[in-house]
Amino acid sequence: MKNPITGKQMKLKRIARKLVFRKEEFNYMHHAFEDEETEELFTTTHLDELNMLQVYNQYRERHKIPFPKEIGDIREKYGVSAKKMSEILGFGGNSYRNYEKGEVPSVSNARLIQSVKAPK
Repeated sequence: MKNPITGKQMKLKRIARKLVFRKEEFNYMHHAFEDEETEELFTTTHLDELNMLQVYNQYRERHKIPFPKEIGDIREKYGVSAKKMSEILGFGGNSYRNYEKGEVPSVSNARLIQSVKAPK
């Protein structure tokens, strides 16, 4: 990537960092382009998403929250729309669709989703 100010080529760097998400701290590898002269860091939308995805995935694993594909598979198992699944679980109208697209559900909403995966 070129520096948007100077036009000089920059190198991709990975830097160990910490980030707080939902009041919990997570270690992740921050990806950014560095201007070697000024040591200024630049990111792209893609790198921002990659950086956050690392934290979201750790949060999901820590709290046993299903990943987007799993959330979609649960709904497809019952053959209902995302809106209908939101209604069944008592979520807001587009919540289930947003979870399928990658939004991280709260722990309580994740438990509800898991409960429909294997109802007892």
